Amino acid sequence: MRIFVVVVVLVVAAVLGFVARQAIEGTVSAPSGVGQAGSQASSEVFELSGQKFKRWAKPRDVPDLWFSDPAGRPTSLSKFRGRMVLLNLWATWCPPCREEMPALDRLNARLGGDRFTVVTLALDSPAKADAFLRQIKATTLHNYTDTQGLALSTLGVTTVPTTLLIDAQGREIGRLSGAAAWDEKPALDLIQTFLKESP
Repeated sequence: MRIFVVVVVLVVAAVLGFVARQAIEGTVSAPSGVGQAGSQASSEVFELSGQKFKRWAKPRDVPDLWFSDPAGRPTSLSKFRGRMVLLNLWATWCPPCREEMPALDRLNARLGGDRFTVVTLALDSPAKADAFLRQIKATTLHNYTDTQGLALSTLGVTTVPTTLLIDAQGREIGRLSGAAAWDEKPALDLIQTFLKESP
């Protein structure tokens, strides 16, 4: 009986994650307040080191995701309101995630401040994520971790790394699945353009 319950829970979680992803991608209408329905044709695509950053036609509401800060205390995306956030979902067991982390650190060193920050949210244990950030000598990234395991389903993400650009009002401007060279000119220009458009 216990196995049956676990299987049912896993199937329901997978279906909910799929529906959330489709709603965010604009291929399935989302319930009112969970996002905006639209077609993929209404989005704009930017090439970043061979990956596609998809900007939505209109910024989309993002659920207030809770996770742990570097001290292990609960925090949430809403704590970053007032600044544009580049939210990167990653894991130490993911080679592309590990490869792009130094570029995210350099991006944050260059553009991070009162108007913009990079938030790297690890799907690992805090100890593993912290050890990796120390190993690469990250100077600006903080060890935020998805200790409750809610990030993927809440944000409609099915692969890592996935990076969301969130405006100062807490709405998703767009996203990129896969690793990118975040410290190179195309990414820097893209982010700076969005910062100029932001009030």
